This record gives sequence, C-alpha cells and structure tokens, in this order.
Amino acid sequence: MTVSLALRNSLEISATTRRRLQRLAERRGYRPDPTVIKLMHHLRARQPARPKASICALQQLWALDVKEAGNFLARLKQGLKDRAEALGFHLNVLDLDEFPAPGQLQRVLLNRGIEGLVLLPLRSPCDLTDRLDWGSFATVSTTPSVTAPHFHCVMPHHFANMLEACARLRGSGFRRIGLALTQQWEQRVKHRWSGALAWHNVYGGTTPVPPFIEPHAGPSFTPVALIKWIKRERPDAILCAYFDRAALMTVLDSLPARLRPAVATLNWPNPTAFAGIDQRPERIGEVAIEVVAGMLMRGEKGVPALANTTMVDGFWQTAGRTPR
Repeated sequence: MTVSLALRNSLEISATTRRRLQRLAERRGYRPDPTVIKLMHHLRARQPARPKASICALQQLWALDVKEAGNFLARLKQGLKDRAEALGFHLNVLDLDEFPAPGQLQRVLLNRGIEGLVLLPLRSPCDLTDRLDWGSFATVSTTPSVTAPHFHCVMPHHFANMLEACARLRGSGFRRIGLALTQQWEQRVKHRWSGALAWHNVYGGTTPVPPFIEPHAGPSFTPVALIKWIKRERPDAILCAYFDRAALMTVLDSLPARLRPAVATLNWPNPTAFAGIDQRPERIGEVAIEVVAGMLMRGEKGVPALANTTMVDGFWQTAGRTPR
C-alpha cells in the first residue's frame, strides 16, 4: 500500500518516503500497467461508493446580474457536483476571497484532505501563482481568466461558438453583425470572439462592422456609449456575452425601430435575446472533474510542463421567431 500511495503521489505518506520510492521505481524502469489500472478501477467501482472530500472548486463571488445571466456559474457547478458524485468524490466549494492571509487557504485545503482542485471563472484575469503551493494539488481550470500558472483547462470553444452564431444569424437574413463587449471581457476570452467574427466577415459573406469594445472592467457596458455605437455603425444584429437586461432594454427602447438591432447572446439563455449560444457549462464541469480525477489516479500534481486545453462546443438555441 505504501508503494502504491507513493507512485500515486499521495499526501497520505511523507514526502521523504514518496520521493525515495519514486526514485527506486524510476531506477528499476517501472511503468504502470493500464490493464491492471482498469481492473482495479472495476473492482473499486463494484464496492459501495464512499464520498471523499478530495476535490474542491475555488471560486469568486460575482454580482447578481452576472450570476443570473445564462446561469453559467450555477450550471457549471452543478455539472462538477454531479460528475464528482458519480465518480465517488464529494465536491467542496470555497471562495478565494475568504482566505486573504498568506498560507491560509493552503492549510484549509490540506486539513480537509483535498488534493484535487478545479478553478472556476474569476471576476477578472488574475495571476494565482502565489496563492498556493500548487505542487500539493492536481489542478484543472475551467476559465482562461487564470493567467498563471498554466494548468490543464476545460472551457467553452469560444472561436467555434462565434462562428456558429454568425452562420446562424446570416442564415436568418442578417448581414451587419456587431459584437458588443468590454475590453476586459475581450481579453479574458483571448480575442477568440472578435477573431472569429473577423474571419466570418472575410469568408462568411457578412458586412464588416467594427466591434464595440468598451474600455473598462467587468462584463457590462455603458448604455450611452452603446447607443452611440449602434447609431454610428447600424448593425442589424448584435452579439453580447453578459448584459444587464434592464440596461439593454433601455438602450433598445431609446432607438427608433429602423435602428433597433436584434440581440443574440453568446451565453444562452438571456430573456432579452431572441437566440444565442448555449455554452454547455454542465458538460464543461463534467469534463473538468474527469480530468482532475484522472490526474489524481496517476499522481499528477503541480503545474504541468505542457498544459492541455479541452474545448467544449456550444450549440445554437432560439426562443422562437426572430424579432425584426
């Protein structure tokens, strides 16, 4: 059992013993047998599942309007919870902002026996290098808002989702498709949305409309600035990510009917939008748990030398007839 725990990099034995046995295994040329791993997994699966508090989702609390827009965060956490329980884990959720003191979060996680972490979307792009000793944990991110360290990541396929949205809008007769975002939101998706829109304008048969990128933090834009952009660029449809419903209705109601664009969202559902991309946050959560569970089984902890990114495709949803 000690050897098995050492080869899985478990914290249940001392670091000295782990390193000694790992060096011995490396000198002997040990390699895990996937057939035996599969057999042991089968044997464990036949036993009654006992919840283990070994996976924790780290989050930051968001403003209510963002939390409710598309219910992305709630659906993501539900996917994490369901898949964790199906694999025999108990999922903890902790708020990063509740542990400001150096080393405080590390102690809490280790005291609870947590070895696997899932990073949820942060309010703004952030470097988490100094928040934890990452070598103690198998970590997966679900967001590009974690700028460092570079962990394995499971996230929406932003580029493909935008291409799908543009193609659907063009198929509904729209030709001037605009994108409305804040600069921070544009940066957090690594310019994938604006890049896909630019591709579609060149190859997809739409007329280029300069995107509305408002230079401030947070996901919501200023109504006055948005109105000026609509009047100047005259898009017949606009794509947004997160937006306050009341503020957007104020914008639309202030415009004459001939200038009023249809609104689609990149984070379905949103009651102001007639259609949009469902980013499948439940599936993102499920895949993230599968990745971190596999890492725990293989004893892979710390920051990977080469991080992998898994992108989950969204799909187009519509609330009914397109408003014009």
